Amino acid sequence: MRLNNKNTVIIFLRAPEKGRVKTRLASGIGEENALIFYKAFAQRTLWAVERSGMDHRICFFPADKQALVEDWLGMDHTYIPQFGDDLGLRMGNALSQVFDQGVKKAILVGTDVPGIKARHLLEAQNLLDKKDVVIGPSLDGGYWLIGFHRDGFCPDLFLQVDWGTDSVFLTTIEKCNAAGLSTGILTALQDIDTQKDLEQFQKKQSSNILPTPWGGPQEYIDR
Repeated sequence: MRLNNKNTVIIFLRAPEKGRVKTRLASGIGEENALIFYKAFAQRTLWAVERSGMDHRICFFPADKQALVEDWLGMDHTYIPQFGDDLGLRMGNALSQVFDQGVKKAILVGTDVPGIKARHLLEAQNLLDKKDVVIGPSLDGGYWLIGFHRDGFCPDLFLQVDWGTDSVFLTTIEKCNAAGLSTGILTALQDIDTQKDLEQFQKKQSSNILPTPWGGPQEYIDR
């Protein structure tokens, strides 16, 4: 376990339980298929992180499901539970925890963006040499990545935010400006919450690059 690494990526995810992940997507394609896609998107994120060469921790929810997540992703990872009453508190607490462990730059990513690549993570890490905060906006008005330099970490950015709405990104930028934090903005990517999102993403691809439940295409990982 590389707990003393100075830079890290926190992969924020839920335990892979049918009916409890990608519920909006499940309403269109069924719970079983939604679970398959959820696990594939999470694996895509993990591939991108590992391809970047950066240290990482898997931050899972609910907190009592570590064994289930370990059975899914294996034991060769550092696992930390999420804790807090809402998404914002859980993200803020995860970042606070790694900064307390001596991390200098921390990037937090979700698992809803199958277009994520290693270069996005490396760009975020590099931006934190010059900026307090780095944000990767999603096309629906949220964000798919947020990262901080330890000296610029501000837990208040996660308070009083209407999570799951199209105002999350703009609200966060406004909070950064009010706190006097410099921000770096990454490429906007599409997250997959609904069947329509999934169909739009697939249409944009030159080929079917979505991972199957048993793996994914190497040519995607290399880009």
